[in-house]
Amino acid sequence: MVGRTLNSRYQLEELIGTGGMADVYRATDNLLGRTVAVKILHPQFAKDPVFIARFRQEAQAAANLNQPNIVNVYDWGIEEGTYYLVMEFVEGRDLKDIIVHGGALMPERAVEISISICGALDAAAAAGIVHRDIKPQNIIVTFDNQIKVMDFGIARTAGGSAMTQTGTIMGTAQYISPEQAQGRAADPRSDLYSLGVVLYEMLTGKVPFDGENPVSIAYKHVREDPLPPSMVNPDVSPELEAVVMKAMAKNPQNRYQSAREMKSDLERLLEGGPVSATPVLAPEEAAGATMALPAARGGGRSRAWIWIVVIVVLLLLIGGGVYAIVRSTGGISVPDVVGKKQDEARRLLEEQGLTMKVASEVVDTTRAKDVIVSQDPASGAKAEKGTVVEVVVSKGPEMVAVPNLLGLSQSEAQAACEAQGLKLDQVSQSFTAQVEKGKVMAQSPDASTQVPKGSAVNITLSKGAEMVLVPDVMGQAKDAAVQAITQAGLTPEVREETSSTATADTVTAQDPTSGANVPKGSTVTITVAKAPVSVTVPSVVGELKADAENTLVGAGLDVTVINQTTSDPTKVGKVITQDPAGGASAHAGDTVKIYVGVSP
Repeated sequence: MVGRTLNSRYQLEELIGTGGMADVYRATDNLLGRTVAVKILHPQFAKDPVFIARFRQEAQAAANLNQPNIVNVYDWGIEEGTYYLVMEFVEGRDLKDIIVHGGALMPERAVEISISICGALDAAAAAGIVHRDIKPQNIIVTFDNQIKVMDFGIARTAGGSAMTQTGTIMGTAQYISPEQAQGRAADPRSDLYSLGVVLYEMLTGKVPFDGENPVSIAYKHVREDPLPPSMVNPDVSPELEAVVMKAMAKNPQNRYQSAREMKSDLERLLEGGPVSATPVLAPEEAAGATMALPAARGGGRSRAWIWIVVIVVLLLLIGGGVYAIVRSTGGISVPDVVGKKQDEARRLLEEQGLTMKVASEVVDTTRAKDVIVSQDPASGAKAEKGTVVEVVVSKGPEMVAVPNLLGLSQSEAQAACEAQGLKLDQVSQSFTAQVEKGKVMAQSPDASTQVPKGSAVNITLSKGAEMVLVPDVMGQAKDAAVQAITQAGLTPEVREETSSTATADTVTAQDPTSGANVPKGSTVTITVAKAPVSVTVPSVVGELKADAENTLVGAGLDVTVINQTTSDPTKVGKVITQDPAGGASAHAGDTVKIYVGVSP
């Protein structure tokens, strides 16, 4: 495929991605002179009329979406049985790759990313589009930290962990909503459930539900409650956890009803304000989500549950008695506070009549700041009331400043990162005339940003000035010429020149000439014909030479003086005759010859 040109316009240059449905190529749009991404569907899907009809309909719908957080769909088409989409070319990393290689994100960053995704989903819902496959693989973080959501409205196929039913694409198993898993129709709230799963994964580094196959995972989405994210990552606040759990409510009625509503909660959370979300009770959720599943039959199970409840109550009563005896004799079981935040650990210990003392603080790359690393006495040990429990607290990972890599070569940038204990990760390239070829033109994170030691730094190297061909605009109308120059990636500059021979408002000259190879953004100067202004030649016969010149120049005409010998002393210094004669029609700038008398 590389080297092929689709529709005599999109020249495929490099394979940059492969999936179960399509291959993605970096390409050049030869008409507009810009880099694009072209997704080419695998041949087997071109033979499915239902799939193709859906592809056409939804590609057209997605092309109408225009929002900063959505990867734009520019065009689509078919050529010799090959179906393709033309999309905005975005340089960056998908969110899944970031989580896999970097682990859980800081809660603030996860919230910021989710706010951007909500913006994209809000725009899609307003256009009547449901994404149906929100997942980290479809979310791109650009090298300047912008968030872009891909594949809006484009149908998915079976394969891997994709879920399908006849004629309907339902999504990817780990991120699928309960209603999709049950074969019911998806609506914008289904996308919000999937976003809740993505937010959960950003906060914990793992998905809430996983399994050996898509069916078992889908079953968990319908029947099981996720482990609260704060149980995995203590840095997750109760308010943020409430947002996650509301987005992941089994019953769509208990979720956020719109992306705008969820975005508002996230923005308030980021500003330290209260959120509207409250954790959804699991029993209510189970009731709302599993109504399509068969109910248990028979009364024996109910009686069994009664005995189970009786036994549990008895055990609790026995346990309470034992605890009271142990507590009265001074033998307190030390609770486990490792992994808890300081405030929570202190509360747990004080509830047992114990006192907490911070023995030391240590750098720990595996635990967040302010989390207990170890304790003495250990959990489960017996202690007297008032015993001091010494704890070691994490200072979090060692933070270092990102060096300034702008203007460095790749090897120099790598050495600078390694000197700070950082690693150079993604290296991309882009055209620019402002930075020397082969030097760093952009970096992420920015210089001086404090990051954990060992973090990855991404850079963009300059490919130098992008060269483009100057189009031929000779003889074209001014507006058409300006548009052609602009679309070629160049800057038009228009000059006007009066012409009595060329058609008004057409290009009579251009600089540089057509076919020249110049840096993108260069100026192309075009000369446009301007119709001459008609004037009536004034009569200056009999006037003194100076007066006649002033009169003609004032009328917008040029003057040529020719001396003519005369024997009449009254005509010396005066205009004897003129050409053209007074009253004749001429153009501004034309020359009038005047014959001025001189003595023989």
